[in-house]
Amino acid sequence: MIFQFNEILRFIQIYIVQLSVGGILFILMAILILRRSTKKLNQIVAMFFISIALSTIVNVVYAPLRISVLMELLNILAYFLFNWAMVYLLLLNLLILRSTKLINSKIQIALIVIWTIILVGLFPIGLLDGVRIDGTTNWRPVWNLLFLLYGLGTGLFCMVIPTIYYSIKVYKSLGVDELEKRWRLFIAGMLFYYIIWAGVSIVNFVADEIIRTIWGAILLISFSAIYILYYGIAKQLQE
Repeated sequence: MIFQFNEILRFIQIYIVQLSVGGILFILMAILILRRSTKKLNQIVAMFFISIALSTIVNVVYAPLRISVLMELLNILAYFLFNWAMVYLLLLNLLILRSTKLINSKIQIALIVIWTIILVGLFPIGLLDGVRIDGTTNWRPVWNLLFLLYGLGTGLFCMVIPTIYYSIKVYKSLGVDELEKRWRLFIAGMLFYYIIWAGVSIVNFVADEIIRTIWGAILLISFSAIYILYYGIAKQLQE
């Protein structure tokens, strides 16, 4: 009975919530952002949503497969793309706080390249027993401690802490009630994104069916809540 409920919840989580909200809707939001303007801030926010959308689509693609090596590779790729989105939140805060004159294209590209190189480390760790998906895991990802620590450690210290720090600095520099209100929404949406990232990481390490079920219910709310991040930054994306 519990197994059947978990499978139903997994189907809803992957094919309804993740594909519709995290995949299709986020792609449409990125298109909308770029249609409004192609200035640097818009490009950065669009890339954030595109990265998450691609991660979600990869996750949807590998879910029904039953080829262990391919599933493990695609699971790592999905996690890579979800983590890759972090650099765009950091760049967004830096650009708002420092402007494109100080954070020029070379610095932006350098940050993206450095973060990409760091994340590439997920692949050798994951493929060398860091990620396991087979019949013994009920075809769900199970991560070892090294893969978990690398994913959480690099994300936390390289991206999450600096981004939260600069987000608070941006908030303190606004000085207008309406902008402060919207930026609080942006920070809330950003935190929901981090909750999903940390939650997925921990759940895949613990690999307990009851915890997966509880997390699946939480994910239904958290994934949709990332949308408020866009609402909070919408004013800055006006032409």
